[in-house]
Amino acid sequence: MIDGYLDVFLILAGAFVGSFITASAKAWPDWSQIVSGRSACAHCGQKLSPWELIPIVSFIILRGRCRNCKTDISGLHPIGEAAALVIAISAVIAFDGWATLLAVLFGWMLLFGALVDIRTFLIPDVVSVGLIPTGLLVTFFNAGQQAALMHAFAAIIGFASLAIIAVVYRYLRGREGLGMGDAKLLAAGGAWAGLYALPWIVAIGAGATLLIVAIGHVLGRQAHADSAVPLGPGLAAGCYLAYSLPSFVQQLN
Repeated sequence: MIDGYLDVFLILAGAFVGSFITASAKAWPDWSQIVSGRSACAHCGQKLSPWELIPIVSFIILRGRCRNCKTDISGLHPIGEAAALVIAISAVIAFDGWATLLAVLFGWMLLFGALVDIRTFLIPDVVSVGLIPTGLLVTFFNAGQQAALMHAFAAIIGFASLAIIAVVYRYLRGREGLGMGDAKLLAAGGAWAGLYALPWIVAIGAGATLLIVAIGHVLGRQAHADSAVPLGPGLAAGCYLAYSLPSFVQQLN
């Protein structure tokens, strides 16, 4: 019975949590904007009414524009809200009991890091570094000491692989091409999903990044060799899928 209530709560709360995550990602690192008062238009300062704060629905009704000044509302809002809802639904399907809550929190943390990376090309350490020990603890309590040690090894391999690529790229090109935040995020993926998940995380991350570039090209945003494209969102998706997909497939079978 408790599991059922938890599942319903997570799904109902998903989009609203996504709205908070998106607002936090847009404010990071100055989170004082989140607790300073009622939500308002970033352009004109008009306070938002309750009906303007309904996740996804308000964006559609307002046609993506502020009711007062008609300025476009950032598309990150419906994206973040929808993604948080999808994370909640998929976790409810894939896991049972408290494992569902852990998976949802893992996904929501990754979503926050991805949204910050889209805006700033940085992944907060609270996400990348913070998820490493939590992933090892979850593994320890779920599968024991030996599994936790293997996941710790996976975290080291994950970090080292991207860190080496970043250093080599910087040496050859004389500029940053891959941030240490990406390496830390892959380490977090190893801590949660294990060694064999690392290639899948990287593959999904690269594929998602190429998809973003392709969509941008279709929308008229030409990419070139020096174009900066965040890898974090793709890696975050890879981390969550690598962790949840095996359980998801098992539940469906």
